[in-house]
Amino acid sequence: MATKQSINLLQAELFPEQPLLTLPRVVGAWLALMLVMVTWSIVTEVNYKQSGAKYDALLIEQQQKQKLTKQLESQLKNRQISPALQNNLDTIKLVMQHKNALLAKLTDSNETFAGGFVMAMNDLSAMHHKDIRLQTISINVNEMSFTGLARTPQAVPAWLAGFKTSRLLSGKSFVQFKLAKNEQNITEFVVSSVATKGKS
Repeated sequence: MATKQSINLLQAELFPEQPLLTLPRVVGAWLALMLVMVTWSIVTEVNYKQSGAKYDALLIEQQQKQKLTKQLESQLKNRQISPALQNNLDTIKLVMQHKNALLAKLTDSNETFAGGFVMAMNDLSAMHHKDIRLQTISINVNEMSFTGLARTPQAVPAWLAGFKTSRLLSGKSFVQFKLAKNEQNITEFVVSSVATKGKS
């Protein structure tokens, strides 16, 4: 019978716990976020260019219709109104009303905020701060909010100060500004132009 020569005194509970935030995990999260932002920016830019081309085509068509309308109205003033000519004029006016409504939608900032979102993402990329890591970005016509992590509490105001150089974000006022330490002793922040309900 063999004699046991050694005893293992290092139990499993004595091994150090693996840290939750490791460099590969942080790098992977950053790469995933960057991929999502780039994909979203490309899709939005394509949609914005398509809307611009449609707007230009509608604008040209509207100008042609306006010119034809003026010609028909001039002809109506110089001769007796025939039923066919009057019907043609009424039809063109109705078409122009629809075109004007569509043009108004295409030029309304509430409807075409996609281009503004692309501009905001480009500005945020240019204002990158080494001590700030954004987790969520919410931007629409009426409000915008950001949440993320900061190495130091002072980094957040320094990052927000860079908004004054942004074409879209400059002049925006934020009514909610929250800083808190999480369990890993990392500063979490919330910046929003609209106060959120619930825990503060």
